[in-house]
Amino acid sequence: MFESYNGFIKKMILSMHKLLDDLKWQIEAGIDDLIGDQPNKKENSKVESILVKEISKPTESSLGISIKGGLHETRTVEELKDFLLNNNICDLQKSSKNLVFSDGDSNSNIMIISGTPDSDEDNEGMPIIEKKGELFNNILSAANLTRSLVYIAPIIPWKINGNRDLTSEEKIVLIPIVKKHIEIINPKILIFLGLEPIKYLLDNDGMMKMRGKWLNYNLEEKSIECLPILDPGFLIRRPEYKRETWNDILSLKEKIKELI
Repeated sequence: MFESYNGFIKKMILSMHKLLDDLKWQIEAGIDDLIGDQPNKKENSKVESILVKEISKPTESSLGISIKGGLHETRTVEELKDFLLNNNICDLQKSSKNLVFSDGDSNSNIMIISGTPDSDEDNEGMPIIEKKGELFNNILSAANLTRSLVYIAPIIPWKINGNRDLTSEEKIVLIPIVKKHIEIINPKILIFLGLEPIKYLLDNDGMMKMRGKWLNYNLEEKSIECLPILDPGFLIRRPEYKRETWNDILSLKEKIKELI
């Protein structure tokens, strides 16, 4: 008797959950009128089919949609920075000390997208500093460039705690920010520094195969030539790859002569 009663209660709870799910779907779909007094099996079947499709489809969070709306209104670097400082973007923002926004000349034709900020960058609010920064400055010098002649922005503007990739929700919220940043700067040449920029902007994780090759980054109707090169942090750990980077810089110098 007791088991039978429990089974009855479980069925009732499942039925209630189904009714709530159906009601939620109807509200989101804008359905506010009931047609007929009896349930229509054919229509119910159609609803179930749509529900299955919707459940299997990746969706954007309301926060992601809201951020895209805010980004659409930004036209300048200053407006983009203010937007990031004055809005609740994601949890990474709360756990970071500083916004790591950019460095260099926002009018430059050369834009460099660096990796996720580390602790040093988070502390200073500046991309590519300390030992990485020293090596990076030398790499720029080999191409007859300085930090003041290029524009540098990280792939995301806040540090990630722990060595991990962005979650799906973080990508939905954060990657549109760097895309907007590129759109505003509108460079003639993009340099992707390390794996993360090519992973999140080109959807490719083969850094060793991609480095040194000129690729196209498509932004709206425009195509920008981009060059993936090895990250200075990686070169500090693996100095034997500096020769490859030197060859990549020679290629960059030729491209600068061609385009700028």
